[in-house]
Amino acid sequence: MATSPLTHHEILGLIEPFTRSGRRLDLAGSDRVQRCLVFKPETCPNPSASAPTLTDRLELDCPSETRFVLRRIVVHPAGLQATLQTEGADVDSLLAGLQALAPEPLFRSGDGWCMACNHRLVLPTNTLQLSSAEVQVQGLSLRLKMPAVKGYPAELEFTANAAIDLPDDLLQVLGRHWARLTRHPKNWRSSLRLPGSDSERSRLAVNQLELAARHVAQTLAQPPSLFHQQQAGARWRVAARRAVPLLILLGLVLGSLAVPYLGIAQNSVYWMLIFNAPPLLLLWGFCLREMPSFELPRPPRRLTAASWWATPPVDTLVNSPHPTTSATTAPGGAP
Repeated sequence: MATSPLTHHEILGLIEPFTRSGRRLDLAGSDRVQRCLVFKPETCPNPSASAPTLTDRLELDCPSETRFVLRRIVVHPAGLQATLQTEGADVDSLLAGLQALAPEPLFRSGDGWCMACNHRLVLPTNTLQLSSAEVQVQGLSLRLKMPAVKGYPAELEFTANAAIDLPDDLLQVLGRHWARLTRHPKNWRSSLRLPGSDSERSRLAVNQLELAARHVAQTLAQPPSLFHQQQAGARWRVAARRAVPLLILLGLVLGSLAVPYLGIAQNSVYWMLIFNAPPLLLLWGFCLREMPSFELPRPPRRLTAASWWATPPVDTLVNSPHPTTSATTAPGGAP
């Protein structure tokens, strides 16, 4: 690993492909000691007159002489940032790979919400993998972080700029892949199960997060009492799903009590399976990605508060002169 600061000779060699593409080095913003080069921001070409004006800048990290990390940071007029990152040994290939991607699909927006997605570009296959995403909606910030290990759920974090009381099934009414919204001292946390391959999980995460953004924006724009009225059926289904672990436990207990009355012979193989069932069930429990929650079924309660907010929130979305539109495709053209 190279730990010495970048020399002027090294900098001139590294910025050559950027200079050819019209990029200018921000020498004051760069850090030679940390081996990081920053290029001045530029305005992205607008595909249409109605599209928002995006600006981007490039950052090149040089951990060693044979490994480079290039980031393209795109800024939306609403204030959100989306990042495209790739790494490799050839700076020319990294720059060409990032510049070949249109920045517009990194953002999705709608009535009262805006979303920015951060991706990793894998070369030379040119595949995009979602690393994280952020949504600004109705005074709330929703951040999604993709898991590093396949099979684990994505982590979600809600933060608010004012006091608000959210129901714990706010996201669970969207489907069985969403987990309970748990309140913490400074935020709310949840998770989202994402089955499938890496590309399928990235596409599913973006689509599900957009669904959540529309749902939260619509919910917070209405009185709390309408949430129960409109989602009554979904809330009862959530209550039924929450009761499943306890019902399974009760079924196992009742089944064990009924074993002596089944008339099974003492030398039967079924006795061996029943005798070894507890350690097998314990092993199965440790293999679960998430530990089940055993709780008594609780019917959903009607919300009686006059407003979601104890104090009016501060809108974090920066007003844009361009109308916002909801994207229908993910980066790379995936639906």
